[in-house]
Amino acid sequence: MTAGHRVPVPAAGTCRVWWAGPQDVRPEHDALLAGDDLARRARLHLPADRLRLTAAWAVARLVLGAAADVPPDLLEVDRTCPECGAQHGKPRLPAAPDLHFSLAHSGGCVVVAVAAGTPVGVDVESVGALAEAELDALADSTLAGEERAALDSCPHRARAFTTWWTRKESVLKATGDGLAVPLDELVLSPPCAPPRVLRWPAASRARALSMHVLHPPAAHVATLTVLGAGPCRVVEADAAPLLRSAPA
Repeated sequence: MTAGHRVPVPAAGTCRVWWAGPQDVRPEHDALLAGDDLARRARLHLPADRLRLTAAWAVARLVLGAAADVPPDLLEVDRTCPECGAQHGKPRLPAAPDLHFSLAHSGGCVVVAVAAGTPVGVDVESVGALAEAELDALADSTLAGEERAALDSCPHRARAFTTWWTRKESVLKATGDGLAVPLDELVLSPPCAPPRVLRWPAASRARALSMHVLHPPAAHVATLTVLGAGPCRVVEADAAPLLRSAPA
């Protein structure tokens, strides 16, 4: 809990999604971050990237620390990759293994998703003004054949492609597969339809999940994926008040 603002603890069957932006960051938020957060931030060259990382991890540590009853800066995050043992895997909390979370940021938007008892994956992307040649090159390398054909019939191709991208990223972040699965081997419904998996790259990867369209600020698109067969209630909230009430 932060001074003057109670942080809702994630309940079973609910995923809480928190929105923030670089404009919400104050110098005092550095005290919420752990040493590894600060080290990763120091490796970023652009000030905007450093602000987004600060916002994302300040929100995540406030929410997760409240749920685990651990001070935000002391909350241990393990990123051990199950394949190679390096610290670049899906993050988890050794002190609260039942808490699952996912972070993403793009443009002026930061999103943190937290759930109890079920893995989640979230992605947000700003819709940029891509040149046609650049958009075609990206689509050729990330979309399956039927997705690529459907893209050409979409009236707003850049937004449609970005929507596909966030859907795929959210699924692979939730499963923890990441780059182990090529994006063009995961086939999803088109942006004009509710998000769902149409085909997995291998039968062994088929699993129950639900996908949810999120509501980011204008000029962004975002998708949440929650693993598990049961229904999931998604609650979106502005994290700016949470950051403003954090201890100075």
